[in-house]
Amino acid sequence: MPTPAERLRNYFNSIAPDWEAWRAKNRFYHEQIKELVVGAIAPGHRVLDIGSGLGDVLAAVRPSEGVGLNVSERLTELAREKHPNLRFETFDADAVVLPDGFRPDYVVSVNLLDHSYDIYELFASLRDSVTERTLILVTTSNPLWSPLLKLGSRIGRRTPDSPRNYITNRDLASVLNIQGFDIVEAGFVLPVPERIPVLGSLLNTVLPDIPVLRYASSTQYLAARPRLPRSRLSVSVIVPCHNEEGNVADCARRVPNMGARTEVIFVDDGSTDGTRSAALTAMEEDPRVRLIAYDTNRGKANAVRAGFDAARNDVLMILDADMSVAPEDLPKFLAPLEDGTAEFVNGTRLIYPMEGQAMPTLNFLGNKAFCFLVSWVLRQRVSDTLCGTKAFLRRDYESMPLSGRERWGDFDLLFGAAREKLRVLEVPIHYRERVAGESKMSTSRDGVLFLRACLAGWRMLRRPGAVPWTTRVPTAGGAKEITSARSG
Repeated sequence: MPTPAERLRNYFNSIAPDWEAWRAKNRFYHEQIKELVVGAIAPGHRVLDIGSGLGDVLAAVRPSEGVGLNVSERLTELAREKHPNLRFETFDADAVVLPDGFRPDYVVSVNLLDHSYDIYELFASLRDSVTERTLILVTTSNPLWSPLLKLGSRIGRRTPDSPRNYITNRDLASVLNIQGFDIVEAGFVLPVPERIPVLGSLLNTVLPDIPVLRYASSTQYLAARPRLPRSRLSVSVIVPCHNEEGNVADCARRVPNMGARTEVIFVDDGSTDGTRSAALTAMEEDPRVRLIAYDTNRGKANAVRAGFDAARNDVLMILDADMSVAPEDLPKFLAPLEDGTAEFVNGTRLIYPMEGQAMPTLNFLGNKAFCFLVSWVLRQRVSDTLCGTKAFLRRDYESMPLSGRERWGDFDLLFGAAREKLRVLEVPIHYRERVAGESKMSTSRDGVLFLRACLAGWRMLRRPGAVPWTTRVPTAGGAKEITSARSG
């Protein structure tokens, strides 16, 4: 009697000669799944595709180095012929063995787990090959669709039926958690896996976001990252300033030393008061301080991007110059990045009581409304969309697609983190009244821009193929680093 691995190999060997024909019968479904994967994987990275078939998905993500694994030697041969620039190997379905020195940035598996004999062992064999930045993305068939899939096989609309696992996202999440992986995102797609003009597109857009009805979808997807500590990280604190003369000195003094080293970059966004002079004075007193300056006001989001472009360290942090979030709280944002439990840390001001009139009532209500909207777009809860204090790895920021649809930049960064499938954690912080200066946010003026940003984020996350990874908002020209009063 053949072993489970032999039965699986024989099954895929039997359908390998007609692989392209079977895919053609369900071209819409396979193209949509390919778009889902391509939307989650930045090009130019090392990618492992477990159950790669003929390698079409692997080729579509444009890897710098791509390795595809098949349980069928015949599929491996066909894939090598079709994509000679990629590497394909045959493997035991429950024991991943990678080429020497290959450590993937992304691991993809499209529907192979529906057939794998032991999913636990598969991920156990993979555990030592991943790095702290590896993203795992898997799709599986919704078990509720099993009768329809069997019917499709009987009438010749899909591949012949074979023994199939009845695994849900929750089951898979349990296995991954035991193996030391954290779930970043999980959901459903394609309640209508056939091309039906207008109605099909509408249902595929709406149903996966509706409780209960989402379970009608044909396919589950799940993204996970390993829990691995990082080495001690260096930190760049970006402080955007517009007319913050009275806050600069105290802000520089109160930023603590963090990680391997710390730099504090003030970005003077065309101030008309003495902000630039105050920053120059701070530079003389503190070697950690640097100054980037615009002669005209360009908006906070642009000032933050200018600071990011000038940063030299591993971690990028944003601190508002008004110090409504205390600089002493910044180490709380670094800790999850260093211990490997997050890639993006967002502050939330709406947990603890606020000091005095730190946030006017109208701003509070607007923030709560956008929390609901942004959480729906992200498919994960965010309790404070407009807290300016955030921290993330510079390498992740450099590959984030950004829309530039709102002048503050908070929504852009949240949506960019979601596109990269980063683990987003929130740190509760005490929100204080500003000591000096005035708030620059206007609910009526910025509300429309926030809505535009949400629409851009929705397109990026729901139709990722329409927003390529290369989308970047250029930093406005004219910024210069000021090293002395003479250079300013």
